[in-house]
Amino acid sequence: MTAALPGLRTTPFIDGAFADVGGAVESLLDPATGDVIASVSPASEAQAVAAIGAARRAFDHGDWPRMPVFERGQVLAAIADAIRARAEDLALLECVNGGKPLTGARREVAGAAKVFTYYAGAMDKFYGDTIPVSETLLNFTLREPLGVVALITPWNFPLLAAAWKLAPALAAGCASVLKPSPLTPLSTLLLAEIIESCGVPKGIVNVLPGGAAIGELLASHAAIDGISFTGSTATGVAVMRAAAGTIKTVALELGGKNACIVFDDADLARAAKAAVSSAFGNAGQSCSARSRFLVQRSAVAAFTEAVVDEIAHLKLGSPLDPATTLGPLISVEHWNRVDRAVQAAVQGGAPLVAGGRRPDDQKTGNFYLPTVFGDVSPDHPLSRDEVFGPVCGITAFDSEADAIRLANASDYGLNGSVWSRDLGRALRVAKAVRTGMVAVNGLPSASSTSLFAPFGGYKRSGLGRELGINALAFYTEVKTVTVDLS
Repeated sequence: MTAALPGLRTTPFIDGAFADVGGAVESLLDPATGDVIASVSPASEAQAVAAIGAARRAFDHGDWPRMPVFERGQVLAAIADAIRARAEDLALLECVNGGKPLTGARREVAGAAKVFTYYAGAMDKFYGDTIPVSETLLNFTLREPLGVVALITPWNFPLLAAAWKLAPALAAGCASVLKPSPLTPLSTLLLAEIIESCGVPKGIVNVLPGGAAIGELLASHAAIDGISFTGSTATGVAVMRAAAGTIKTVALELGGKNACIVFDDADLARAAKAAVSSAFGNAGQSCSARSRFLVQRSAVAAFTEAVVDEIAHLKLGSPLDPATTLGPLISVEHWNRVDRAVQAAVQGGAPLVAGGRRPDDQKTGNFYLPTVFGDVSPDHPLSRDEVFGPVCGITAFDSEADAIRLANASDYGLNGSVWSRDLGRALRVAKAVRTGMVAVNGLPSASSTSLFAPFGGYKRSGLGRELGINALAFYTEVKTVTVDLS
């Protein structure tokens, strides 16, 4: 039985108001039950153009970009407080629309509020520079808002990703058009209502539920100055190609095939606990999931046993149950994609250690057992391709150099972990792996939980960084001013 949802907003938010229902209405399904939870009106092309026009007018002629940064910060602080006041409503939407366990959904809502709190006080600490050109010239730089930005967020962290993008964009003085995933728009539409209630001027924030056609329009439209996209690498390539025609500033946070490197001197029980949490958190639907367990050969048997023991403690079930730690996959279509990858691995001879099927006690919903393969070769698809589900593989290595080679043998470079009691070795490996983030003897990289550290990757994992002061670089332009003192 799906819970009743509070304060549903189901139409585009444009120029300070929710639009009337347009053409087609699409049903959203609860991934845990298959029940219809809402009917959402996707934005039409005309509505998208209207939202872009509203953002353009608000930026070019409105007060927000010209407001003192401290005053903008006060509005962001009010948004943070309002998110906290609606925390249970937002968490329930994340839970029922996205299949997130309630405990995790509440944690993400708290994180979204914290992001707005951080950027409420960040912009007045993001300075330009003075440059010693000569005795007769004063040279300095200014940070100015980038302009109108398109923000495209994924279905796996809808509210958190919206906060990661909207908060620094607002702090910098930008106007925005945000497109949430058509699968999980509900929490973002409620966030739009919250933002409007806190005094953000009309047109500064617009939200367009919709599919790929709206994303393509945003990426190619001449009135958009920059685009920040989070999603698959394939779609990121398409976004970058579409943005090239108008020379937009582009930030991409894309896929990952992240390695958890475990040496034989590591605390194997602690490493296994962290590895399971990382690989199977959010049902493995995370670009930061460490789905490649690279384990020193002498420790493979003990580590595998520890992983299987940890999996036994995971509880699959209704996301509304506070005891649930592993929810469903987002859709039937995605469940089928994950299962095809698993069955192909089984048929290809990869040893199945655990999982590989639907739970026996879950007859409805998109649930999938945590799945582990042993003795996965480095050239196997499980070592190369992002499954984006609760699926991981164990691969043995023999030496430090071997571990680094295997970790870097990937087109991706987002995240990773290194486990060893030899801190010198752990740091050598952390420096050598080609990833934007790496954790040493801990569950997350610092930037997975800290708002102060940049989040992003190398190679096909994307361009640019989110979070921290670094994010403000994307949402601002640098202007150089030279004054002749002679």
